Amino acid sequence: MKKNITFLFISLFLLIACNNDEDNSAIPASPATTHASLNGGSVNLTWTVVEGTGITYNVYRSDSPVKLNAVPLTEAKFTDVLKTTGSFTYSITATLGGVESAKGIVSEKVILELPKTKTVQTIDKYYDTKYEYTYSYDTSNITKLMTISTKATTKNVKTQEVTITNSIAKYIYTGDLITKSMVYIDDNILKSSLEYMYNEQKKLIAGIRKKADGSISSTVTYTYNQDGTITETDDTPYSGPGIYTYEKGNYVKYQITTPMPDGDAYVAITDYVYDSKNESNINILGFNLFANFAKNNAISSSTIFNFNGVLQSTESSKSDCTYNENGYILTKMKNVMSSSGATIQTEKTVVTYY
Repeated sequence: MKKNITFLFISLFLLIACNNDEDNSAIPASPATTHASLNGGSVNLTWTVVEGTGITYNVYRSDSPVKLNAVPLTEAKFTDVLKTTGSFTYSITATLGGVESAKGIVSEKVILELPKTKTVQTIDKYYDTKYEYTYSYDTSNITKLMTISTKATTKNVKTQEVTITNSIAKYIYTGDLITKSMVYIDDNILKSSLEYMYNEQKKLIAGIRKKADGSISSTVTYTYNQDGTITETDDTPYSGPGIYTYEKGNYVKYQITTPMPDGDAYVAITDYVYDSKNESNINILGFNLFANFAKNNAISSSTIFNFNGVLQSTESSKSDCTYNENGYILTKMKNVMSSSGATIQTEKTVVTYY
């Protein structure tokens, strides 16, 4: 009898052990690597394929224990459309027959910052002007700009007279392109609008300014030159062409020619130097398609003014900036100086983020 009991106990132990081995072998391996990259308001994710028939995947973000995908993923890629700003990492699990692996290697950190407010105060010997901007975004895609509200306060330095104006710019997108902006003044009265035109490569080719009644006031066109520069042409009277030169995502030179009624020409050429930190608008969807977009912050500039090819004067600027822990600009103190080195204008910028 004891032998029979011992035999049954050993058999039961072996059966449990075998079942445990079968359960363990059914757990798929975790993806070995995960990569995340910010693309506008989305994060593109890719990861190492787990070998095996019937393998599917789940995606997890660091701010939630709930998987992001509504259905199991059969490919090693996923796009997460962000609805909030912040700092995120991602991890992936593999599933097989309803059994889920442990989370794989965590991705690199992805950071999305968007400006909430911006204050720019410019002071020269004539005026003290402060612009206060407030930004709002689409909740379905956080990087789609909805409005910029502006309060402009201008004080005449000599008379101390103060003028305050309020306006709001509203933006319309078609897909990921800004196709129209409308400016409203006090009491929600339409003041003007600007329609943006793009080519098949999603390059901005024209901006059409319209009055409140819908009539065209002026048109700006953009030509993409073989050397990588962009020529901006404005049909406003006595507005000449402007030429942008780019390097590493920033316009490092801008040349503008202003024709005079008598045939003379006034030319201003400005060269810019940038830091390596993030400009506040870098993540706003569609802004990177504008000719005057820069991903970093200009910290110095030098300008020469010519009249009919003869040097008239020079001007320079230098800025001191501070940044947050994620490398986005917080404050900027800019001094504009004449050729003698005397300060002719100061500009202070303060940015807050969501």
